[in-house]
Amino acid sequence: MATFVTMPKLGMNMVEGHIVSWLVKEGEQVKNGQVILEIETDKATNEVESPAEGILAKIIRSAGEDVPCNSVLAVILNEGETLPASIPEMLGEEVTPKAEASRASGAEVQSATYPADTSADRIRISPSAKKLAQELGVDLSKITSAGSQIKREDVERAHASMNASHPNKTPAGVTARAYSGMRKLTGDAMAASTTATARVPLFLEANAEGLIQQRNALTASGNNISFNVLLAKIVAAAISDHPYMNTQLSGDQIWEFGRINIGIAVDSEKGLFVPVLKDAAHKDIGALQSEFNALAERAMNGRATSEDLGGGTFTITNLGAQEIESFVPVINLPQCAILGVGVIKEKPAVVDGKIIPQHRIGLTLVFDHRLVDGAAAAKFLQKIKHLIEELD
Repeated sequence: MATFVTMPKLGMNMVEGHIVSWLVKEGEQVKNGQVILEIETDKATNEVESPAEGILAKIIRSAGEDVPCNSVLAVILNEGETLPASIPEMLGEEVTPKAEASRASGAEVQSATYPADTSADRIRISPSAKKLAQELGVDLSKITSAGSQIKREDVERAHASMNASHPNKTPAGVTARAYSGMRKLTGDAMAASTTATARVPLFLEANAEGLIQQRNALTASGNNISFNVLLAKIVAAAISDHPYMNTQLSGDQIWEFGRINIGIAVDSEKGLFVPVLKDAAHKDIGALQSEFNALAERAMNGRATSEDLGGGTFTITNLGAQEIESFVPVINLPQCAILGVGVIKEKPAVVDGKIIPQHRIGLTLVFDHRLVDGAAAAKFLQKIKHLIEELD
């Protein structure tokens, strides 16, 4: 019986994955548990293992494709077996987004056996073909298929025909590139966050003189600590005092987490990643910096794992290096809130009735009003300000 390799669902919020590369060619022998391809989600690049031993008889979905969860990617056969008369587009139901309670620590590969052809005579539309048609603006009623099911390939051919009949669709001087892969996965997640949350921003400035002095003192003692890691430690301490910020919505329940896992946004050539510092409240600053360095390096090289990027309960994003003073970041679902950090800038400040130069840092807390009231969120941001200003 044939064994099908399908697109794994690596978290409750995952709807599709991007095939980065196949590591095995058609016709090659594979072992059970052997890594056969790499897929990319909005969280990480993951290795997918073969669910069976045999021959990789057919690759259904190619590198570069965005594929819905549970879609069949390849067929593995035993020696001497032939491909089934009909290969399903998908095993199981089409996946829709949910509030993500936790993220998988590794790839889960689904496999199944498929009996003889039981397809109906009428034309059906695969879920992935329906979704692609909506994205491309293709009228499904005008598509014909040689088989019993309209597939993505049929939609792609219809779209190509549409473009051929409209050669000037892309204006002169415009370079078009596909909205796909990591850009699309990140974009879709951001769009979902803005529509699914009751987000409210709060703005505050803090005296950053102590923050600078603390970092300089640590550097002088041989510990090269970043502002981001210092802020992660401060935020973790503030959450310890205000645990209602360490929550997420799951159905009709509000989950409050005992572990404080701080994600720090990292920009890379492959897109935005958010490595997560686990149990940040219980680790010293040196241990957190070493952990972040390793996480960031893997993210920058495109080798971050689901474990590196999963399980966050609060996120920090810093645009100070780009000289941005303040901004309104998008909540990293399903978390309750995110802290946007601006540039540390010398400004005039009034101290004891006198105007003096002082380094100030802009802070923006964006929170989900479904989970936290405005006054409670304001007290949390105020706590962060006080912790920053109490540093020596």
